[in-house]
Amino acid sequence: MQNSGGAFNEDYYMESKFLDIKEKYNLDTVIETGTYHGITTEWFAKNFVNVYTVECNEVYYEKAKEKIGSYPNISSHLQDSPVFLKEVLPLVNDSKTIIFLDAHWYTNPVLNELVAIKESGKKPILAIHDFMVPDHPEFGYDIYTEQGIVYNWEWIEKYIEDIYGPKGYTKEYNTEAVGAMRGCIFLYPKK
Repeated sequence: MQNSGGAFNEDYYMESKFLDIKEKYNLDTVIETGTYHGITTEWFAKNFVNVYTVECNEVYYEKAKEKIGSYPNISSHLQDSPVFLKEVLPLVNDSKTIIFLDAHWYTNPVLNELVAIKESGKKPILAIHDFMVPDHPEFGYDIYTEQGIVYNWEWIEKYIEDIYGPKGYTKEYNTEAVGAMRGCIFLYPKK
């Protein structure tokens, strides 16, 4: 495993989880929404064959390019993540791909990202960061009170069923965390 230097908000358990998923499902491609400074993107580039990443903030996009611009296996985009997903998903083999949804700082595009995935007809493995983990109140997750949004299962369940079908997936959560101590949900299509 390549040393992250801070990937996943300095959570080496997440690094291990992604490598375990990569090996178990023979994955070679990561689609990441929310490049930010490119730290996790760079880790992906060192551990996966193909990386597609998007950032909607031009300042962060330019900063990330300084870090990740030399990696030939990274395709970096400046645009809204749902639009990006509509353009990128037709280019990948969903059985070889994991999508890491982490673009929810300024806006909350997660539901629109899930709609874009559904409309693509693809059924990749999904990971949604900053998510509420049952029985782990010590793990942080996003809440946007003014918008009535809590990153929890009830908020996304219908959208996940739209992608995979009501019984077409399994889900799990991270059970260990360090660094920023953030929760994450993982969704796997049933074959």
